[in-house]
Amino acid sequence: MDWHATCDFLAPCFPESVRAELMLLEPGELREIRIRADRPAVFITGTRRAALQWKPGMQQLEALVEALSGHSLYCREAEAARGYLTLCGGHRLGFCGRVVQHGGKAQLAQISSVCLRIAAQWQGCADMLMPLLQGADGFGSLLVIGPPGSGKTTLLRDLARQASTARQAWQTAVIDERGELAACLNGVPQMDVGSADVLEGLAKPEAIRWLLRSAAPEIIITDELADAEDAAALADARCCGCAVCASCHGTSLTDAAARPAIAGLMAKRLFDRYAVLSPAGGGTVIALHDRTGAPLPLPS
Repeated sequence: MDWHATCDFLAPCFPESVRAELMLLEPGELREIRIRADRPAVFITGTRRAALQWKPGMQQLEALVEALSGHSLYCREAEAARGYLTLCGGHRLGFCGRVVQHGGKAQLAQISSVCLRIAAQWQGCADMLMPLLQGADGFGSLLVIGPPGSGKTTLLRDLARQASTARQAWQTAVIDERGELAACLNGVPQMDVGSADVLEGLAKPEAIRWLLRSAAPEIIITDELADAEDAAALADARCCGCAVCASCHGTSLTDAAARPAIAGLMAKRLFDRYAVLSPAGGGTVIALHDRTGAPLPLPS
């Protein structure tokens, strides 16, 4: 979904004052819209935060969520229980508010604020990495390191697209545990992941076992590594001869190495390359390291 299509999708859900502000933005500029009951809505771009005049009440906020979800919030209750919904075009609507326990499960009883993350597809941002990962003896494993908003998911998504459609046409599988990489809606990816197989909504350890049994991937691409269980599953995939490309939070290789789960993978030389991203976003690589952690020159 390009920027014009995004505006066409969002505009009818918002009042005229917000629609007017949307039309002033350049393609790719808007990152988030944060809306809190009885407080000014906020546009967040790569360089600034802009408070708007619109201060929705609780009823307006609920009406907005209904409109953005295609008036299907009740039908998608199980998805909303995760704290967010994936919308048409791959945009993501996160919720905060009053949570109640029902039958041992947390349910959002009242929405008081939402974060609408605008999906972005920067095709070509993995161009630099593809020559470094493709080789005669297979595809290399990669860990992408970056702070929130740096474009880790964007980069991995483009890597899936390029790897699965390259001349070599690597058998690529995407684990989309949180619905961010492929942003499937009714099972159909809203973002371009090429010819990759997508397994959505399953935790990484189980998803890796599933894919190794069913899809015979040469490459598995997944997002944020969370804990030792995730790390062990990736190590198991590597032992089965599958390349893995994943991401973690941090601003440098040193940050990543300070996390016990990541440190264990680094000690095993599981990743062939480490790519550190700029906090400015867009999946821009500002530092590269080899499997030992030694710095590599950035391709010109």
